[in-house]
Amino acid sequence: MLISVKDLKKDFVNDEVVTPVLKGVTFDIDKGEFVSIMGPSGSGKSTMMHILSFLDKPTGGSYFFEGRDVSQLSDDELAEMRSKKVGFIFQSFNLLNRSSVLENVVLPLVYTDVSISERDKRAKALLEQVGLSHRLDYSPNKLSGGEKQRVAIARALINDPEIIFADEPTGNLDSKSGAQVMKILQDLNDKGHTIILVTHEKSTAEHAERIIRVKDGNIIDDSKVEFRQRASEEEELRK
Repeated sequence: MLISVKDLKKDFVNDEVVTPVLKGVTFDIDKGEFVSIMGPSGSGKSTMMHILSFLDKPTGGSYFFEGRDVSQLSDDELAEMRSKKVGFIFQSFNLLNRSSVLENVVLPLVYTDVSISERDKRAKALLEQVGLSHRLDYSPNKLSGGEKQRVAIARALINDPEIIFADEPTGNLDSKSGAQVMKILQDLNDKGHTIILVTHEKSTAEHAERIIRVKDGNIIDDSKVEFRQRASEEEELRK
């Protein structure tokens, strides 16, 4: 079991007004799963992702990652977990325009003991994997949206994470680029990577094997995808 969550709660407090955002959610995620967390804006799905990825702490309940009680970890320990165990892919890409594509990908390794030559070797291999070996020296502002997201995927993989969190990864992309990104994520999952995808779009969520549906801070459904979308099939249809 990679993730085990029981009765997880999260409240936000503003001027002594308590707003419950997660109201006691329970689920498990096995290593190697591809799970979508789906819900409308304000449902609590992003808050759930922030807790699962060690960016935030719950107000109540328990969260175990690889058997470790996350609630007992210090801020420094949580930061170490993020750097070693997690890869992030964001809707807005979060790339540095003043740095090259290669420099953006190696960024998570800058404060590690990995040598510069090894960083570059890993980054170049990953950029080749996502079809961008010809863009190493480009700045991100010279890339298309789809290319930027593929750089972000390479960056997410550079530390060989246990789990990849993708927050609305196709939100800023056209349908063709979105299909390419989802194909890469499915290929990564096929190779054994655990992926948690956060989205409000049903068609995107159905690229996963399982969908956890969230509404008003509660899980309203947790089930396998009956007819899973395969990005490669969508691309063939467009040809």
